[in-house]
Amino acid sequence: MDRIGIIAGAGQLPVLTAESIVSQGQELVIIPITNNEQNRFSEIPCEIHPFGVGQIQKITRKLIELNTKEIVIIGKIEPSILLNPFKVDATTIKILTKNRNKKTKDIISDILTHFENAGLTILRQDQFLKHLLPDPGVLTKRQPNTAQWEEIKTGIFAARKIAELGIGQTVVVKNQIVIAMEAIEGTDKTILRGGELGGKGVVVAKAAAKNHDFRIDVPTVGMRTLNTLHDARASVLAVEAGRTFVMEPEVLCNQADKWKIAIVAVK
Repeated sequence: MDRIGIIAGAGQLPVLTAESIVSQGQELVIIPITNNEQNRFSEIPCEIHPFGVGQIQKITRKLIELNTKEIVIIGKIEPSILLNPFKVDATTIKILTKNRNKKTKDIISDILTHFENAGLTILRQDQFLKHLLPDPGVLTKRQPNTAQWEEIKTGIFAARKIAELGIGQTVVVKNQIVIAMEAIEGTDKTILRGGELGGKGVVVAKAAAKNHDFRIDVPTVGMRTLNTLHDARASVLAVEAGRTFVMEPEVLCNQADKWKIAIVAVK
């Protein structure tokens, strides 16, 4: 029987994906590529073979050896890891050398091409996690007011624009002015910076590019995001419907209502 493989970064998304795959009766191989997180999968029937993030050749050989035909690449890998030394094999060195002066997305594209050339089909990250994608609408009991809806429109528009440029996915808006944009520092630091600059009531928007590759990333929000919004004294979180993972939605929205933060999913 062919197996499905997960190349697993940090966080809970690889665990949720693994649980969903196993629940469908599929055999599973997990390749953790972050340190000291293998215990996440201890209760899931699967084979686990940890490797370093730069050991692409070894990962490929192991997946093929275990009769894996399809893979999901999911979990957090900080972009800053590309600025730090890590173990690499010959295939990784070849890809990095070829893309020495190019963007991160070019490196990732070549990694995906390598897996495909080896006979592996790369599945979208949301293939087994459709239940985490919200429908359009207000997810909380708390509703944005008229002015906040205008800022949501501004924020989603701006977030899509910076995503198209490959800069980031998150912006912070106040009085319909974009006051913070995400770059390599990540979502949380962007939100906090926006809160410092805009003060109480900022609106946070997160979006992906029109041609976003959901095989390698699905924008994600959860309790960590909400805690950061609370620290920044934000009033609204806006995400894209059907294109964003909302983790633990019931818990998230209940807490958001307590903190008077509206959460909306827009088309």
